[in-house]
Amino acid sequence: MKKNLFKILILMLLVGFLTAFSLIKNDSRNVDLESINFINSDLKFISLDSVNKMLKQSDLLSNNILKSDLNLREIEKIILENVFINFAEVSLSLDGHLGIILKEKDPVIRVLNGNYYIDSKGNKMPFSDVFSKRVPLLLTNVDSTYFNDLSLLGDYIKKNMFLSKHISALELVENDLFFYVNGFPYSIKIKGFDDYKSKFKNYEFFFRSVYSEGILDSIKSINLNFKNQVIVQKK
Repeated sequence: MKKNLFKILILMLLVGFLTAFSLIKNDSRNVDLESINFINSDLKFISLDSVNKMLKQSDLLSNNILKSDLNLREIEKIILENVFINFAEVSLSLDGHLGIILKEKDPVIRVLNGNYYIDSKGNKMPFSDVFSKRVPLLLTNVDSTYFNDLSLLGDYIKKNMFLSKHISALELVENDLFFYVNGFPYSIKIKGFDDYKSKFKNYEFFFRSVYSEGILDSIKSINLNFKNQVIVQKK
């Protein structure tokens, strides 16, 4: 019995030694910076080459860096300093290859006079030299206090199949919103950012109801500020 226990103890010590040796050897492996794997990273506003270059120029990375010296969280912080990146997750495989998941910011409003976007989180986002996204154009100057409301509005328009193809631009005048539509001369008026979802539903029902009658071209403006009503002013 004692002999069997001794054999089991020796076997456990041997397994523990091999495991520790494997971990030490693995930590002493160099990180391969020449084959960074970007996982499910569909970038438009910034190229993968530019992200790759940014990482290689970082003080945290070098061709001789060991896995044990790599700080994945610090690498994520460096990536997130890029004005187009919203999310970054960095992992390291056993054979020393970096895996990176990236998600870009999602612009929902384009501010004409400011030459920037407002993204889905209510933050300012610059224009890109490599890609321009088609989103509603804000024609007036706007204070940053409105960014969050505008981002929620823009995100709603983007996700609505009808409005995303219909709304081309908007203005914010004091507390009134004026929307302009593709293919027709009229504007749509909504007061403030409250209850615009139900007002747009009323408008969509009206639009689809009269579209085939050919009267939309004779309309100057549409007011949605009356409960469950669409008030039309003709030219």
